[in-house]
Parts: sequence; structure tokens; C-alpha cells
Amino acid sequence: MSGQWRMELNNYLQRNGCVNGLDMRVNPDGPPHRPTWTAVAFFNGVKYAQASMYSQQEALDEAARLTLELMYRQRGGRV
Repeated sequence: MSGQWRMELNNYLQRNGCVNGLDMRVNPDGPPHRPTWTAVAFFNGVKYAQASMYSQQEALDEAARLTLELMYRQRGGRV
């Protein structure tokens, strides 16, 4: 399901009262007919994750998954 990890990350941040700290940025690179999309997740100005995919939505979702995984690890939990 597209957007699953973005939804999971959003839910996690809402439960912890810190949704406003998230900033997801996405940019294309490469030829216009086949760009590679790079999504970067920042939380409170700190870069948490980066993912590159051929789909903009997949890049955003993977960056969200990596961010959520890192946040869980920092709190001693698991995804």
C-alpha cells in the first residue's frame, strides 16, 4: 500500500506530540523521462533519512520507513 510508512510515521509522531517537527523534501535527478527521486526526512532540523527511488511516492515512503526505524531505535524499541 502506497504511503503506509508515511502514515505510520505520522501516527507515531502524533502519539508523541511532535508532528510539527517533521519536514519531508523530495527532488528529482536525472533525465526527465526517467528521473530518480530522492526524499530526505528532517526532524527538528536534523536529517534522519534519505531514500532514492524511481517513484516519488516510493522515495517518500522509504524515507519515512527509515526515519521511523531510527526513531524507534533511539527510544530502545523496534519497528
